[in-house]
Amino acid sequence: MATQKRKAPADEHCVDEPPTEKDEYYRSLYGSEPDFRALARKDPDFAHFLHKDGRLDFTDPAGTMQLTRTLLKQDFGLQIELPDDRLCPPVPNRHNYILWLKMLLDTSSYREPGGKLRGLDIGTGASCIYPLLGTAQRPWCFIATDIDEKSLGYARKNVGLNGLEERIRVVERKATDTLIPLDDLGVQSIDFTMMNPPFYASDQEMLALAEKKDRPPHSTCTGAPIEMVCDGGEVAHVGRMLQESLTLRNRVQWYTAMVGKASSLELLVEELRKNGIDNYAVSELVQGTKTRRWTLGWSFGPMRPVEAAARGIKTDWIKGLPPITRVNLLRLLDVGDIPLVTKRINEVIGSLELQSWVWEAQSLKGIGRARENVWGRAWRRRKQREMAGGQNQVDAGPTPTNADDCKLGFSTTQERISTNTVGLVALDDFRKRRAEVLEQQEREAREAALAALSAARTANSTPDRSLTATPNNAAAAANASSADNSEAEKHKKKKVKRAAKALVSFGGDEEDEEDSGHVVVKKIKRDAPKSDETGLSSEGGDSDAKKSGGKKITVNSSVGIVPRALTKAALRREAAEREALRKEFLQLQAAVKATEIAIPFVFYDGTNIPGGMVRVKKGDFVWVFLDKSRKVGAELGVGGDKLANARRSWARVGVDDLMLVRGSLIIPHHYEFYFFIINKTVGPGNKRLFDYSAEAPLVDASPEATAPSEPLSTPGQPSSKVLPDIRSLEGASDDPTFTKVVDRRWYQRNKHIYPASVWQEFDPEKDYQSEIRRDPGGNAFFFSG
Repeated sequence: MATQKRKAPADEHCVDEPPTEKDEYYRSLYGSEPDFRALARKDPDFAHFLHKDGRLDFTDPAGTMQLTRTLLKQDFGLQIELPDDRLCPPVPNRHNYILWLKMLLDTSSYREPGGKLRGLDIGTGASCIYPLLGTAQRPWCFIATDIDEKSLGYARKNVGLNGLEERIRVVERKATDTLIPLDDLGVQSIDFTMMNPPFYASDQEMLALAEKKDRPPHSTCTGAPIEMVCDGGEVAHVGRMLQESLTLRNRVQWYTAMVGKASSLELLVEELRKNGIDNYAVSELVQGTKTRRWTLGWSFGPMRPVEAAARGIKTDWIKGLPPITRVNLLRLLDVGDIPLVTKRINEVIGSLELQSWVWEAQSLKGIGRARENVWGRAWRRRKQREMAGGQNQVDAGPTPTNADDCKLGFSTTQERISTNTVGLVALDDFRKRRAEVLEQQEREAREAALAALSAARTANSTPDRSLTATPNNAAAAANASSADNSEAEKHKKKKVKRAAKALVSFGGDEEDEEDSGHVVVKKIKRDAPKSDETGLSSEGGDSDAKKSGGKKITVNSSVGIVPRALTKAALRREAAEREALRKEFLQLQAAVKATEIAIPFVFYDGTNIPGGMVRVKKGDFVWVFLDKSRKVGAELGVGGDKLANARRSWARVGVDDLMLVRGSLIIPHHYEFYFFIINKTVGPGNKRLFDYSAEAPLVDASPEATAPSEPLSTPGQPSSKVLPDIRSLEGASDDPTFTKVVDRRWYQRNKHIYPASVWQEFDPEKDYQSEIRRDPGGNAFFFSG
């Protein structure tokens, strides 16, 4: 079949098309899982791999490859061919990367969105998926590189199948070459790079991570080792691009990559901060509930992208999010007179101390840029204080004129904490650093006040009282005339006598002697002031008495609770107590999760088929119970009256083919039993779903329980540990009919028939105690249970 080429001008290798009209269509793709039945009706090749119940076997490599070909053909008009021993890219995940990249580029440039751009795909693979998706949605052109000869051959073939030879240039590279070959290709600059590096650093790491997974993979992987493993893994591969970007800098507008582990993202963000790169973006790509990937981009340009592109992580990962760059200040529902409102907005915003403010009267849109929050109440109060204090301030030198270098004389507390803190730190560490920063700021403020006071005393004989809140009466008395000296001395003696009453003695009445080499604090007599042997006069308390106005400082009795001082020692002690409590809780939680319970159950296919009893731990997942019940079904030969070889049929049944129905609730596979036990979750009929104890079991101190295990034992040897009788475990006497193990295929065929018609999937946000149960027609049941 002939292909229609999308030709471009020979000098730019890009076409000028209006792609923004289709952006809404591409954004709406894969908002939900594809309808396999609808795809099968459109593509007979895909219908060949679809089961009668509408399911696709993702463990079949041929079926997965056909799904990729069908989605590209139906949704993008693209054709590809894939080898059997190379990665088969999931289209929705790759498409999400392109959507994020479009948003990143559109919102960090003054150019109109949808223009002609040039990108570099590092490690394009046999499918050449990213350049094909990018050219289908935008008038972009690509340089696609790879080091695998077989992948390069298929990539060139796929480019030719879609007539994109003039827009996608496939280039062969070596493992030792630079990742961004601008100088080698004679290219001055490009708009973006993209990369999906190998996840693993070695084959051993790949196997070890696969063994740690709680569940088997949902789909098969056909990737070759050259696509899955590289030296240092994805962190080292993206780190190479980071080091090259420090040299190329603005020759590439955005450097981007997709990683498969959140830990890798944290390490890479930390590297960006170490190299002084603060204009970066992080986001997550989520497709359904099975696959999650993360994207990272950084730029040396001045413009930052929108928050949806830069802070696109919706989970609890906050260790490396870039700062917020946009704030919604006001939302008007009923504006009334639009010209009057827009005029007022322009006047108010224009009066702020912004670096720039541009108001477009035609589109009623204004764009302003500021280095700090100049619209908040705190900023206005600070400006008022500066204006009020500026009248009495001493000229301390020229004022900086460069707004970029002006920091108002000091760094704010938040800036200092941000400078001294990288990544997510513990709460006690954060409090410790905050206390140090506050202490440093107070010390600097005192030094600045003393310096200003010294300068004022040097300039004037009379100090400026606006620079200090404490009047210097001693200096004033020193500068008084000699005619008033006698009156001042009498006044001072009275002050000393009143101050002596407020002093506290730390010695007894009999402590009137001084030991050799030690100073003993004596009681101050009520007569004339005298000097002790240390040379310190009792008049030393004169300044303190004058500062306090001659009044005795007492405890404020109106305060019910005396606040505790926030010292470093108190913070460390509080952190140690918190850490000890945390470890104690984790130990109790681990003990509860390790406790074994018994769950009696039945198999259900319209009738209750006795299944027996399964031993699980409170910390096990639901799918672990289903896997054990599957083995029980194979041993008992459940379904032998309907199937000729029941055991062989059970061997083909997977965990995903089974459902756990507890009462009338379908419990999803990913839940732990501990979740229901610790929360005491109640289902319909005000009955707990899993009525087991949430307390830690008593520790068995018997010699048999505390005996060490044999370190040289092998799996083939019989275990010396004797498991307790399952009938003695908690839950062994429960009603087995309350727990049903159901074939999912049977449920899909009979979910309109009672009792399957009243089963519902468990929702943790739903209150089942106040629920009114209804049938599919909306009629309320007149019975409960």
